[in-house]
Parts: sequence; C-alpha cells; structure tokens
Amino acid sequence: MLETLLWIIRRDVTIAMRRRTDIFVTLVFFVIVVSLFPLGIGPELETLRLIAPGVVWVGALLASMLALEQLFSADHRDGTLEQMLLTPQPLSLLDRQGDSPLADHGPAAGHHGPLACAAVRHAG
Repeated sequence: MLETLLWIIRRDVTIAMRRRTDIFVTLVFFVIVVSLFPLGIGPELETLRLIAPGVVWVGALLASMLALEQLFSADHRDGTLEQMLLTPQPLSLLDRQGDSPLADHGPAAGHHGPLACAAVRHAG
C-alpha cells in the first residue's frame, strides 16, 4: 500500500511541476486576497491581529480552488480516474485531497472525495 501512495505522490508532483504557471497563479491570488482583505476591514491593529489566521485560511482555500478543475481534467481525459477506481486500493489512499500527504495540489484545500465525485459526475 505504501508503494501505491509513493507512486501517486511521485506522479502528481511530476504533473504539478509541468504546470508551474498554475502554481504561480495560485500563489499570486493568495497574496492578493490576503493583502486586500485588511483594506476592507479597516486599520485597527487589534482587529487585524484577531482575524489574521482566518484570513490566511480563507485565502488559501480560495486559492486552492483555482487549480481543482485542472487537477482532474487530464486524468478524466486519459482514463486514469477510471483505472484508479478499479484498483484494489482504498479510495482514501487514492484521494489526492484527503488525509494523505499528497495535498500538494492544494495545501489547505481540505476537499474530501473529489476523486469519487469526479467519477460519479463523469460516469453518466
């Protein structure tokens, strides 16, 4: 089972490195959201200190959603999603945004089950 997880991690990191512009766009979007958010709240330092962790998490979640479509589109086109569903490994191991350390595509995405959702969506 560990071999499968390592294979998936290696494959997804390779794919992510091929599309470096997606990583750059996601990071720029995150910086823009986090830097513009205080302008809407106001200059009170104590308020900004209080909401800063939430702003960072919301910015990370929004930024990670930018890459979700590209994350599974190539896998759907070439049949990888169907092959992953047919393996004897549990879906939680294959789920890229689950609790596996493979959350590299969206470090704070926290979306559980996109593999299953994509398979159900495209099955019909």
